[in-house]
Amino acid sequence: MASEQYVAGLDVGTTKIRTILATPEPQGKLRIIGVGLVPAEGLARGIVVDRDKATTAIKESLHRAERMAGVPVGGAYVGISGAHIACRNVTGRVHLTGGEVTPVDVEKVIQSARDNIRTTPEQEIIHALVRDFAVDGEPGIARPLGMRGSRLDVEVHVVTGVGSIIANLQECVRQTGIQVLKDVLEPVATATAVVKEAERDLGVILIDIGGGTTDVAVFCEGSICHTASIPVAGNHVTRDLAQLLRISTEEAETAKRRFGAALQELVPTEEMIQVVEVGTEQPTRVPRRLLAELIQPRMEEIFGLIKENLQAAGVYETVGGGVVLSGGGSQLAGADRLASIVLDSLPVRIGAPHDLSGLADSVQSPIFATAVGLAQLAAAEQAWAMPRQPSPMGSLVERATTWWNRSLAPYFRGRR
Repeated sequence: MASEQYVAGLDVGTTKIRTILATPEPQGKLRIIGVGLVPAEGLARGIVVDRDKATTAIKESLHRAERMAGVPVGGAYVGISGAHIACRNVTGRVHLTGGEVTPVDVEKVIQSARDNIRTTPEQEIIHALVRDFAVDGEPGIARPLGMRGSRLDVEVHVVTGVGSIIANLQECVRQTGIQVLKDVLEPVATATAVVKEAERDLGVILIDIGGGTTDVAVFCEGSICHTASIPVAGNHVTRDLAQLLRISTEEAETAKRRFGAALQELVPTEEMIQVVEVGTEQPTRVPRRLLAELIQPRMEEIFGLIKENLQAAGVYETVGGGVVLSGGGSQLAGADRLASIVLDSLPVRIGAPHDLSGLADSVQSPIFATAVGLAQLAAAEQAWAMPRQPSPMGSLVERATTWWNRSLAPYFRGRR
């Protein structure tokens, strides 16, 4: 195993930290060789609030995956999320001096689009994802390299975030002894794992309901056109139950997972469950339907906020492929049906990672979608997780291949 090339995806969530180690297989599949799942500490709403606690939890997740796989990790793709994330679609243009599109032209036109984004001193660009190229005004070109013309245009989806928030997470990861090979917006990673090509072409909304935030990505005509992070998610549901039932947060989370539902109509009125109120040691019987009555309004709020966000961005009407739900919140009974009701009867399905082997059964759940997607992106870009070994500079071919995989290939994969 140690001689194989392998990749690492690290999903640092508000409630759980997940590490995936995997080796690439033919046709883009992954063989899962290690999984690390631990409760998160020191994080809130997708950001670090206690560096020491967050570092300790990240280290434990990494170590569990390393022990399972029997390999060390030197670097990982790390997910980024939070309400500080913003997005915008911008265009760029360059004139072709040689009459033919070269890799340098592609880099220049993407950079010209990035230059059109005005950021504050606190912001930095996380992603510049190509939506479309045009040569001499003809759009719809996926790969312009080698094409002849006098002008190259590009439309790019640019994602920005607050640099200090990103740096704090990066530092926690570095303190565990591994390198952040790349920061990846979490809905981009999740979509890689659970959204199908046909859905991207028709137009699809990805909704990833985590603990602290609900992440959204919208694809139009095969490429990403909108991303957002909603600061209402699964933890809000848990807190509602804790406060209104007068039970601990831990008791509320357990009750939500075991007995919760997003639709009241799915729960029989006569069914009872037991909970333990704070300050007592005696179990109290409450109707199970009461949980659904408390959960449903909060879930309706989440889907309603998403609808408002997409309408404001002007992308809500472009979706013909429906909705893919992922994340822990998607596992509430009836979450898909409620989403469809709020989102004007759009078809909704639950998305889980696929095209996996090895320890696939351990991660074929929506809660692992982001971590699996991070590993899939790392494999596609050949960003290996092995610890770096001192060695002479590689050959020219090796350096050129690395440059392509890290610099240009991701842009073309952004338009799918």
